Amino acid sequence: MAKQKSNPPPAVIDAGESRAAVALTVVWMLATMSCVLAQVVSLAMWLVARGANIPAGRPNALDIVSGILLAVAFLTGLLILLLTGIVLWIRRARPPRAITIVSLLIAVIPVVTIGVLTLLGD
Repeated sequence: MAKQKSNPPPAVIDAGESRAAVALTVVWMLATMSCVLAQVVSLAMWLVARGANIPAGRPNALDIVSGILLAVAFLTGLLILLLTGIVLWIRRARPPRAITIVSLLIAVIPVVTIGVLTLLGD
């Protein structure tokens, strides 16, 4: 019979990290995904309201849901900014720079959106 090659066990990515650091990293990424989802659904509701020829100044369910989701995105964006600093401080191995930058951009987009909507009066 032929000998089978023994594959070395896969390296554990977070081997040197504490459980708290890994848990905070997971919460950070979940907050980032939640923020993105809230922004996308908020934009979709806003576009549906505009596509249905509902005037922007009149209260309607689609605009209310869109506004609530934008507020959720804003709050999770603030959480992302806080968690980014903590994760960068507590982890021994920093997360990839691209992921950190994209996460920060995702956190800032609701702030910019609210600022633009405030300036436009919508």
